[in-house]
Amino acid sequence: MGTDEVVLLSNPSHQQGFFHADYRGRVLSTNRVDVHELIAWGLDEYPYRGGARQKGVARHAERAQRRLAERRSYATCSALLEEETKRIEHLLFEHESRSDLHEEYEGLNWKLGVVDLHRLLAFQRRLVFSATSHRSAVPLRNDWSQLISFTLGSRRDTKYRLVCHSNVVDGLEVSLYSANPDLELRLNSKMAQNDLPPISLYGGSPFFEVAAFRDRWFLRDGYHRAYRLLQAGVHRIPAVIIYSRTIEEIGAAKPWFFGEGQLFSNRPPRVKDFLDESLILRYERVALQKVIRVRIEESVQPFDGADERQGECI
Repeated sequence: MGTDEVVLLSNPSHQQGFFHADYRGRVLSTNRVDVHELIAWGLDEYPYRGGARQKGVARHAERAQRRLAERRSYATCSALLEEETKRIEHLLFEHESRSDLHEEYEGLNWKLGVVDLHRLLAFQRRLVFSATSHRSAVPLRNDWSQLISFTLGSRRDTKYRLVCHSNVVDGLEVSLYSANPDLELRLNSKMAQNDLPPISLYGGSPFFEVAAFRDRWFLRDGYHRAYRLLQAGVHRIPAVIIYSRTIEEIGAAKPWFFGEGQLFSNRPPRVKDFLDESLILRYERVALQKVIRVRIEESVQPFDGADERQGECI
């Protein structure tokens, strides 16, 4: 961040977007986070792993691979618990018509049900833990009302810090800084139809998501909650279950996730493996923040009836 930038603090819960100027200038974060990385399935290129000695990492990975080789081959088993789902279907029914659920999973084949965390595969390589993050209490086993609140909660945090770049001559450029790695700017055509700004902030899915694909069951979203639940001895939980048609619908198509070769191997990574010290590498790294940079340029051009628009009209 340059010294010619003005830091603005925003209240994102206020949709009108009123901002309060803060001229304190640059604030450097010294926060550090703990990383738990699954290493028995090979290592990817990850620059923040440099804090750990490379030779030590290689030896640790070899030991993890030997431990993995002792595991039985994966046996196909549904993670959906039919009996438990039927037992609490009256509680799930109250949530099935929620507009936020239908909006989140528009175009997908989904339903609500109870799943077994022990049977879920993991496509995420790493979990990142911050000592400063707020953690709500983990519900007790079979406390289905609280478990539903824990896994089908309200919208995620969209707090951000807005920086206006004053060195831009021919337009306006701003940056949004957030501790939420899933923060996004989204276009919403329905808002535009109601004369509202078509751009809104999205903090990521707040729902615990499971995806079934090619006879395997994956944790799609909710890894940190799953870790805490398993630590507390809770493994039967309500979830959004998505019957995926492609690897993209699972959400596992990013280069920093495990690939199909690992996910459909004889011994794929499981969610509960994050709790097995022999299969993970622990290290610290500096805390990261999501940065969204927006540039607005204005120009004047002749109107000749020809539409040079590319893409979709909102």
